[in-house]
Amino acid sequence: MNFKTATKDSITWVSRHAIASVSILFIFLSTVVCLIQLAPINTYYVVTLSDAAQAGETVTFAFDANPGYTESAVQGADIIFKPQAEAKLRVDPVNLDSKSLRISIPGDNVTMEKFSSVISVNGTVLYQNAAIDGSDISHSAEGSQRTYQLTEAQLSSIHSQAGLKSEVKLMLLAVLIFIYIAAIMRLTVLRGMKRLHFIVTMLVSVLTLGFIANALLVKQPIEIQQSVTSSSPTSIQQSAAFSATQSFDPVDDVSHITLPVSITGDVDPNDSTNANYSSVYENNQEFHDSYKITVVQGSSHTMLFKGRVTPSMLDSELSSITISLHASPRDGPLEITLSKNEEPTVPTLQFQTYPSVTNASYTRPASVQGLQYGSSVYLAVNASYQGFDYRTLIALLVLGFCVLLILNLWCSRRARLRLSRALPVTDYLVLLVYAIMQLPIYAKYVQGFPDELAHISYVAYLQKHGGLIPDFKNMVVYALGDSPHTFDLSHSQSFNYLGHPPLYYQIMKLLGGVTVNGNVASYNLSLMRMESFGIGLLGIALLFYISLTRLPKIPLLHLLFGLLIISPPNLIYGMSGVNNDSLTILSVSICLLGLVRFYEKRFGCMTYLLIAVGITTSLLTKLTAGMIVSIAAICILAYSIVVERQWRNLWSWRFLVSLPIYLPIPAYFATMYMKYHALQPSFAKLAYHEYVHSIWYTPLGQRSEMGVWGFITTYLSNFMNTWFNLAGATTTGRDAAWPFFSLDLDRIGIVLVLLIPFALFFITIKSTAKMYLQFGMIAVGIAMLMQMKGTYASVMMNGRFGGYSSRYYLCAIGLFALAIMLLICKYLVTRESHDPSQLQQGNGARLDDSTRAGTEITQRLTSSGMMLCSLFCMLLFFDGFIYSVLYQATSITGFTLG
Repeated sequence: MNFKTATKDSITWVSRHAIASVSILFIFLSTVVCLIQLAPINTYYVVTLSDAAQAGETVTFAFDANPGYTESAVQGADIIFKPQAEAKLRVDPVNLDSKSLRISIPGDNVTMEKFSSVISVNGTVLYQNAAIDGSDISHSAEGSQRTYQLTEAQLSSIHSQAGLKSEVKLMLLAVLIFIYIAAIMRLTVLRGMKRLHFIVTMLVSVLTLGFIANALLVKQPIEIQQSVTSSSPTSIQQSAAFSATQSFDPVDDVSHITLPVSITGDVDPNDSTNANYSSVYENNQEFHDSYKITVVQGSSHTMLFKGRVTPSMLDSELSSITISLHASPRDGPLEITLSKNEEPTVPTLQFQTYPSVTNASYTRPASVQGLQYGSSVYLAVNASYQGFDYRTLIALLVLGFCVLLILNLWCSRRARLRLSRALPVTDYLVLLVYAIMQLPIYAKYVQGFPDELAHISYVAYLQKHGGLIPDFKNMVVYALGDSPHTFDLSHSQSFNYLGHPPLYYQIMKLLGGVTVNGNVASYNLSLMRMESFGIGLLGIALLFYISLTRLPKIPLLHLLFGLLIISPPNLIYGMSGVNNDSLTILSVSICLLGLVRFYEKRFGCMTYLLIAVGITTSLLTKLTAGMIVSIAAICILAYSIVVERQWRNLWSWRFLVSLPIYLPIPAYFATMYMKYHALQPSFAKLAYHEYVHSIWYTPLGQRSEMGVWGFITTYLSNFMNTWFNLAGATTTGRDAAWPFFSLDLDRIGIVLVLLIPFALFFITIKSTAKMYLQFGMIAVGIAMLMQMKGTYASVMMNGRFGGYSSRYYLCAIGLFALAIMLLICKYLVTRESHDPSQLQQGNGARLDDSTRAGTEITQRLTSSGMMLCSLFCMLLFFDGFIYSVLYQATSITGFTLG
């Protein structure tokens, strides 16, 4: 057999046994990666010492001389007890190939128990490379210190193990595993996928895995610091030696201990050019003042930490010393001892004391010796507790969603499976649970709901004074009472600027969240939030019902529809507080269901009653929502009469019986106009003097000038930012988009929910569903222009740039979602039938105009449709609650407060 024949046979075998060939190649490459040596990174040498070691003393590591950089050959590390005495050195990369190492340990009675090489990142030891028992290292006593000398063979073994266990290998192996899995999937379950789609799938997978890794490995955990005192601290400025021991009872697992400090001139330890540097630091690893800290726990005084205070313990703001440890409340109280050596001058690093504390964990003052500031003081010590584990929650949610998405993709390819018909119901149930899960997080940690106290005051006013319509002129935001969650009805903190119709507040009054006893109103905040959330959730469930009964039975479409509804972060956020936006979601959804039935030519009583109830409740809840449904309904009515010639169906008794439902609308607004000369009373009209002295008005001399173009760009930027950022009093730390059309991956999915529906005006398909949805978008557009006009008038007349929030249009989220679904069904869904004559499109009974009654047609997403819908699902899921809230948890104050 010649070489050419052997090569041909090998190629033939590989092509016939592709999976085995890929597996063999993977095993070979993985073995090579495991056996070769790579440059180690993040390497530390750790010397474990006997108990005779003195905390704060320095262990010296002397390596081979480095020509041109001689000072790098000697490095030092302080001895700390954590709980065992050790010195941990970050090895300079230039010393990693040193052939000799001499370790000098202070104290002739101190012995080395173990020498180890570890990989450590951000203070956390990932794994150990190699270790040598201290008895196996030659040593000698030299005066007051003991010196250990590692042989060239021992160092060579350590360097070899470090190269074999390089952190870089973990990444290479992870890449190989991903490529192997991708190759196996391409050869099996994804063999029919187009090459472009496969590449996009792998790219999305890499981004998803990178996101999870970033959340787990890069994002920092949340630590909670409970308030200790309301008193101002006093700095310890004495030069004489002292010690102070403060004990407290931990209330949860402690991850850090922090001691507030002040530094003369706020000199940074790396700013050696500062004129005050030498008075604060000896070098960037040592303070001029000498302090030691000891942390023990429980009656047995278990050692958790003992060491010298060094600049490496400073936080980024130079305001506190931080010590990492782990202490459980089950092990008893913690005792922190701060001791200072005698110094000739006033210290430039000053710790602090409190005259009193309000935290019950601090049961007694500090035990002090030599402190000149009295004996009844508390050492300023704060415990950082492990907070909300948002990183694990992100990982679990992302993995769970990926499983759900894959299941939907698989079932969408197999339309005739029984599971494919049942999966949409599961999708909606899972998304409802996902929405409900967000409520306690918003209510407990995020908070800052827009105008929540004003909304509750509105309910309290109705509870106090009764009546159907409040006296807006005398309605105030009540002053908070002495007890939590109470109002003092005899005092106010401001005029109640909410001029909304009273339907939502009357419902909340009936649900019993507020009770009035004399001049004190008590409100159950948790109950009211759950009630308000429940109202909005009914609206979401109604939208899910519309899609479940109207959209093609393609699971991926239903998953996408559900995400279109709940992903805009302000929808669930607004529902989680006491806010009338919750009722607008329900009322607009009711009207939308009625209009869908009207489009389906179901001219029965239920259709007209749903439309009437939806319009009436929307107008009596919020004018923005009422304007949208009213304009849309009027346009559809005109179209039906003029174009479709359906006036006979409209003037039937079924329509007439719904007319009384509309009567509260003229009754309410006529009352408003006769009493206040406006359809909705405003703050300026009802209490002008208070208005011009409030935050709602800016005096002319304090206003910034703004031209028309400047107003437009600023308005659009704020409008878009309040669509993908939380629009409340809570700051998330997420950057705003500027210019307003800049779309990053972390927001583009949410922004497209608002923008894509307007594409209906630029497509040429002939469809009644398209016309109806266009009327809805016209109504939204008119409402947006009216809002923009109102904001412009406010800026130019009153100097206040407000009222620009786009969250007001979340009540129409069902309209946006249906518009997007129509576009997908028209361009990305194919229709198949066993009878070709049945494939003609008619003005059918479903939103996509795809089928007629009695016609059995199988509908499938095209391969491009599967890819685009999957990508859209991914963007919506990540851009919503995950990135808008959880990923920003460390920047949201509520997560970090105890």
